[in-house]
Amino acid sequence: MAPVAPVGDAAVAASDAGHDPDELGDRAEAAVEDLSSRFDAWMQADLDRLKNAWGAAKTSGASHADYKLLETCAHNIRGVATSYGYPAVSRLCGSLCRLLSETEPGENSALINLHVEACMAAFGSIGRGDAAQSVANAVCDALEERVAVKTAKT
Repeated sequence: MAPVAPVGDAAVAASDAGHDPDELGDRAEAAVEDLSSRFDAWMQADLDRLKNAWGAAKTSGASHADYKLLETCAHNIRGVATSYGYPAVSRLCGSLCRLLSETEPGENSALINLHVEACMAAFGSIGRGDAAQSVANAVCDALEERVAVKTAKT
């Protein structure tokens, strides 16, 4: 197979010849807007999976696999929530992941539940102004502090 010649600035400019830069920009913005309109639905689906996983993990016969699924759900949300526009949910899931990494089945149920419920509340409060974000940040701070106490090695 013959080597491919590098593409220079002239070749790139030629490939854009006849395209209106404003039109290209408008098309790119429309594509981003189309994707961002789906973020709420994706975030809701991820949170539903988290809540369902917590429902299974908090039963009396919960296993390590149940807790691992819960941790995986939290980890996945942590990775995408900021991109979806939910930084508080990302923080909460990061704190939840840290807690779950140090938790055996049946332990820390109240604190885990607070994290899951706070994620749902933070998701519901987005777009409701600075006061809602301040409350979300305060909840994140408080839960992160509590997790730090619970997971501190003595």
